[in-house]
Amino acid sequence: MVVETGRHRRPASPMGRAVLVAACWLTVLAVSPYRQVSPRVHDIALLVHLGSMVIGFGAVLTVDWFGLLWLAGRRTLTDVLNTARGTHVPIWAGFAGLLASGALLGLPAGPKALAVLVIGVNGVYAAVLLRELTRHPEPPTSLLLRSGIATLISQAGWWTALILGYLNSRG
Repeated sequence: MVVETGRHRRPASPMGRAVLVAACWLTVLAVSPYRQVSPRVHDIALLVHLGSMVIGFGAVLTVDWFGLLWLAGRRTLTDVLNTARGTHVPIWAGFAGLLASGALLGLPAGPKALAVLVIGVNGVYAAVLLRELTRHPEPPTSLLLRSGIATLISQAGWWTALILGYLNSRG
């Protein structure tokens, strides 16, 4: 392997990232029905799952809150974009934690599993939109509209996963 100094690694394409998200999601679906864990491991996995939800969804809510403040004229678009860039790692860490711990919690209900896939793929798309928004001092309306739709899809996915996860845990 040759390492060139002064060159940066090129990030994976959005399609490559979406395929990676889908592959991880499929792995959880394939592995989770066959995992027999002790009650203690299950409890730890549940704690990690809930913590990951707090981290990931909490970061998403932070970005969306700043977006609402921007719409109300109380923040600049730059504030929203900086917040989105700053929460990128916690969002994806939370998502990864949800997948990893979910593999130990058993097969999720179909709609919840689908909501998780939508969250991940939409997150890849949201990252593309973030890069596009950053390039425009005055983003075109179509780009803002696409960002708004991605935000609504994100909220619907996270809330669906949260509510269905709660209902599933209740029996």
